[in-house]
Amino acid sequence: MKGHLALLLFFIGTTLFAQEVNDHLTARIIGSGSPKFNTQRSGPSVLISYKNTQILVDMGNGTQANLNQINTKIKDLDGLLFTHHHLDHNEEFAPLFIQSLLGGNQTIIAGPEQTTSIIDNIIDIYEEDIDYRLSKSERSLSDVTSNFTAKNLTGNGTFTIGDIKISYTPVNHTIATTAYRFDVGNESIVISGDLTYSKSLPILAKNVDYLIMDSGGAIAKDSKASSKKKNKKNNHGTQHKAHVNLAESSQMAKEANAKHLVLTHFNFTTIDKTATTAQIRENYPGVVIYAEDLMLLPITQNTTSNTILNQEVTKTKQVEGNQDNTAPSFDKMLEKMDTNADGKLSKSEVKGKLKDNFNNRDKNKDGYITKDELDRRNR
Repeated sequence: MKGHLALLLFFIGTTLFAQEVNDHLTARIIGSGSPKFNTQRSGPSVLISYKNTQILVDMGNGTQANLNQINTKIKDLDGLLFTHHHLDHNEEFAPLFIQSLLGGNQTIIAGPEQTTSIIDNIIDIYEEDIDYRLSKSERSLSDVTSNFTAKNLTGNGTFTIGDIKISYTPVNHTIATTAYRFDVGNESIVISGDLTYSKSLPILAKNVDYLIMDSGGAIAKDSKASSKKKNKKNNHGTQHKAHVNLAESSQMAKEANAKHLVLTHFNFTTIDKTATTAQIRENYPGVVIYAEDLMLLPITQNTTSNTILNQEVTKTKQVEGNQDNTAPSFDKMLEKMDTNADGKLSKSEVKGKLKDNFNNRDKNKDGYITKDELDRRNR
């Protein structure tokens, strides 16, 4: 009976968490890395979700593995969007697209010029393979090509996927690049893609809740060279640059009046957050967040549900008369490892056995270990 009660309370807490997330516009950082292979950071990718609608923006190396980590099925993706067609942003598009075809789901695929050409080339190259796999369910390629809509995006515009309104604008980069804004009610998220200073971005991102932006100029931890080199304003000269520096990203965030600036696309693992934030503060006064794989935005979205779940499980343990206090002190771990003082532990902060077992401890797969997750091992 006690075991059934514990399972019931756990299910209630999990359901509350799922409902809370589904009823809000969210962004999950699927990959926070760059073209450089990094075991701690997958290639650029963000999953936008609202209720039953899920949209994947960019598909860098490791995207499928991290989608699997959060139990997101490719057949449930309603949109596949590109910011631009550099390899680190579309590396896993081909297998995702083919699996989407096999799954038979209706999908909107959009991005800058060459998006439709890439799709045509994939179908041409893998036509026999796709037909073979579809034949197992007595289907052919001609049966599924109507399941996706593909379009090249130019200029400014809007479209919808499910209940999510999507606005887009071109931004400056080495090739055609599109930034996206996602709106539901009064909730909003913008993804900049790779860019240099672009007047169009603050317009797109005006008063946005979360501005997810290229981390160009971010300072690596323990990098003497980087810590001495300050990101200088350069009158927004973009013709010889591929990425913003901190002066430019913070200026655009300020002009947009963004509530949160989320830096992503890191080419190293550990960021000197103090030094980087200090430079950002010269322009931008809002909240600065450093993206990590599987981070969920809003970052406080799961607070209420986790608290409820923790309280309910505690009550269950009291009913069972189990007051096991053998778990290591989470507070002491915070003192040693919580470098950004946010009250929880990310994979880049933890060490030793906790780092090795991070994915097992991170029960809700939000990219952090909280006190209740660490204590669950003794429950």
